[in-house]
Amino acid sequence: MPHNIPNEIVQENIPHGLHEWRGHTVENIPWAVHRGDVNTVLNTLEENYYNCCVTSPPYYWQRDYKVEGQIGLEQTIDGYVNAIVESMRNLRRVLTRDGLLFLNLGDTYYSAKGQPKGSDKKNGARRFGLRAVDASGLGVPRKTAIGIPWRVALRMIEDGWTLRSPIIWQRLGSLPEPTAHDRPWRTYETLFMFSKSPRYYFCRDNLNGVEDIWTISERPRSSKGIHSAAFPDQLVERCLAVGCPEGGRVIDPFVGSGTVLRVALELGHSATGIDLNEQYCDYVVRELNTL
Repeated sequence: MPHNIPNEIVQENIPHGLHEWRGHTVENIPWAVHRGDVNTVLNTLEENYYNCCVTSPPYYWQRDYKVEGQIGLEQTIDGYVNAIVESMRNLRRVLTRDGLLFLNLGDTYYSAKGQPKGSDKKNGARRFGLRAVDASGLGVPRKTAIGIPWRVALRMIEDGWTLRSPIIWQRLGSLPEPTAHDRPWRTYETLFMFSKSPRYYFCRDNLNGVEDIWTISERPRSSKGIHSAAFPDQLVERCLAVGCPEGGRVIDPFVGSGTVLRVALELGHSATGIDLNEQYCDYVVRELNTL
């Protein structure tokens, strides 16, 4: 049986349309889940409060989460980049002055075929009509990798972030790409380590001899079909081991299935998550209630 049943809190000081759940683990470590627009929620949170953020926003035109206002389906590359940069700007306000951000982003190819990508029978979030990256006029050559991660990173540097390390996450056991006959398959993603200021918390000893290429299985713990793009626990564990002080406060503004929150709590950190998707929030609250 769950040890506590967190109540949904809808208070006068919470903007209309936002919902908040709070609870604690059996060790009395607090957590909170907020449902709503990421920028709106971040603007309600305390300034200079969280020690570390580990997050992976929706990739550009990789999934449709069927939620109005979602990030990831912008009609232009700049529109997507601007959306990520804005959310990270609002995140920076709530990070402590010595806080770190670990930002995972994957890239997207521009097909310009003029035809829908097609359906993925196993994954409803990957069933699209005509995507912006299928239509002509995106402003980049056909078949190119768009370079989304670095477009975002460079804009974030311009916006005031310090990029301390572009870490390569080598995805052990990554899925093959049988339709990619004329290029290597993708087996890595970029994990950017940003700091809010030049001096920040970092525990180098916890790298254990591993530098900026992290070979970690991409197979996440099962989220019971709720989310098909979840973090593997080990990736979150390593980020928090090097980037969060003992008993620190962790935030994930794109919480998804809640891996960052669950791992943070298991490591003794308090945790806060944000998501626009009601189904994801309900799932995360149920999962955290078992800790």
